[in-house]
Amino acid sequence: MNKNQDNIAEKTKKIEIALKYTDGDMEKAKLMAMGNMFDVTVIKGKFIVEDQNKSGVFLVFFNFIDEYISAIKSVIESNDSIFNKARIFDGWNLIYKNILEYKNGKDILSSEKLDEDIRNSFVSPDVFSYVQKEDIDNLSSILADILKESFDSLNIKCQIELEKTNSLELVSAGIDIMPPSDRSIKASKESSETKIEFDPDSPLGEKIKEIESQAQFIVDGSLIISPVKGKLFSELEPDERVYVLLSDKDPISQKILDTYKSRDVEGNPLPFIGKVVTVITNDMNKGYIIYVIVAKGIYAKIIEEENLKIQTELTAMSLKNDYEVNAKKKKINKNTYLVIYGAFGLLVIIVIVIFFLMT
Repeated sequence: MNKNQDNIAEKTKKIEIALKYTDGDMEKAKLMAMGNMFDVTVIKGKFIVEDQNKSGVFLVFFNFIDEYISAIKSVIESNDSIFNKARIFDGWNLIYKNILEYKNGKDILSSEKLDEDIRNSFVSPDVFSYVQKEDIDNLSSILADILKESFDSLNIKCQIELEKTNSLELVSAGIDIMPPSDRSIKASKESSETKIEFDPDSPLGEKIKEIESQAQFIVDGSLIISPVKGKLFSELEPDERVYVLLSDKDPISQKILDTYKSRDVEGNPLPFIGKVVTVITNDMNKGYIIYVIVAKGIYAKIIEEENLKIQTELTAMSLKNDYEVNAKKKKINKNTYLVIYGAFGLLVIIVIVIFFLMT
């Protein structure tokens, strides 16, 4: 009885954790807890810088559904030992354990710069596209270039392999990863801290006053970045449905989040759908000011300096459809292999039976 209760408690805990990484979707959380849903592609790599006598191993965890880097783990030594010992075809969890062990070695060097260089270089939409397509050739080329620049050397050897997993497995392995909601909150903070510099009597100032006069309240918000399938800020149109996240820093935002039940199991804000009111080009900062209606008489104000791609309702559906199509293709391929293996096995049995009958 106690054993059954422990199993139920363990399953419940897994589902609660998984909810953080599935935008509160219970069905997806259950699938993730059972190991039947993947949202992360791991790039497993090892390298050697021959003219500097340095080598290392890295793991880059891509959340290919929400299109961001969940975590990077790496280690560098001032010798070629790691490159010779590491096996990129091992499971990512074994490689991670080895990284932790390598970090206790005496010849360890700081890997912070490498982690930052990988993170900064991998924000390109092309990189996320290659990850989603599992295009190992282009990813190998990109990583080789990143390593050459990071170590300022042309004498680099790099090998990589890909593996699918999910966010729950990462958490279970003790890896501190960023949930999609936390990532959005960070974007919201950066957005809300961006200052708008304009003359209140200028055309821009007059337009802002006109728009904000149409709402009872203005709250801070952010949109969800989607580098591959997303739509550019400059291409957004009035009434377009986009995913918006409120800052949760004022009573009005808190009330909206509670009303829409847009919180994860720990109470952190989750994105929900709002309608674009207008997009203003900020000529002073060369950026954009977007107003999104989030409730009757309430606009979320989003300030962004770059023309980034963001997630709309349509692009989110496209991502979901691509994921489901790929999953079905893999299931069909798996079933095809099973049929082939079964037929081959049956053929072998028939041959053996004929052989014994003839002898």
